[in-house]
Amino acid sequence: MLSNSEYNTQFNEIFNQALEFVQSTLNQPEINYQDRLNAALKILEIGILSQQEPFNSTEFTSPSLSKSQETEAIILNPDYVQIDNFLSEEDYQKFLNLTIANQNNFFPSEVMNDASKYRQSYILLPEHFAEFHELLSQKILTARPTVMQQLKMQMFLVAHLEMQITAHLHGGYYKIHQDVDAGKASNRRLTYVYYFYQEPKPFYGGDLRLYQTKIHGNQALIQESFTQIEPRNNSIIFFDSRCKHEVLPVYCPSQQFTDGRFTLNGWIHH
Repeated sequence: MLSNSEYNTQFNEIFNQALEFVQSTLNQPEINYQDRLNAALKILEIGILSQQEPFNSTEFTSPSLSKSQETEAIILNPDYVQIDNFLSEEDYQKFLNLTIANQNNFFPSEVMNDASKYRQSYILLPEHFAEFHELLSQKILTARPTVMQQLKMQMFLVAHLEMQITAHLHGGYYKIHQDVDAGKASNRRLTYVYYFYQEPKPFYGGDLRLYQTKIHGNQALIQESFTQIEPRNNSIIFFDSRCKHEVLPVYCPSQQFTDGRFTLNGWIHH
């Protein structure tokens, strides 16, 4: 039987070989871009979990519920975790510059139910910031175990990580909604939002309002209490994807794209 030190040495060798493989595939355009990102995600998840406390199979339980649990209503409090100075000053500035340079690649956002006037923002897909994808994924996945502990959420193995950049410009908003549905978003478990923008802050408004949410079967109903979160520059927040929330209107006097409220936002799936 291998000792702990021998096991760690052997694992590190395998992990480094896997990283080399991922890095090589990232430069092969014939492989689907999303497949490359998913491969990198799996390698990062394995490596990060190996650096946490020893694996305990009881912590990684199935999300399925018993019939009695399915009929019981649960209340989700508007809890969140916020981490300041998420990126180094150098990486933050590079990421902001890259985002602004991609202005022409943003497209108008849509909503799952195609409701008109429910959302006003613009989206940039990961293929336009591929050089930052590995760094951002690693930092988000590294923070995840501590975040989930603070949110008192049950740990799970990551199946997929969604990521996009969203720009809320003058008049931008997103009305009350939930990040999960019965379709492709059914397995979203943890929502994250990284805020970044020009300094001094060129807009006001744009706070995130997170509502206490009652979950009963397939219904999600907002309750009276809520938490309002200021979009602090270079900070990231995490919260349960089932909690209803909204982005309050943004007011930008210059009405210039460069002065918008930018977020890297996405969802961790189980």
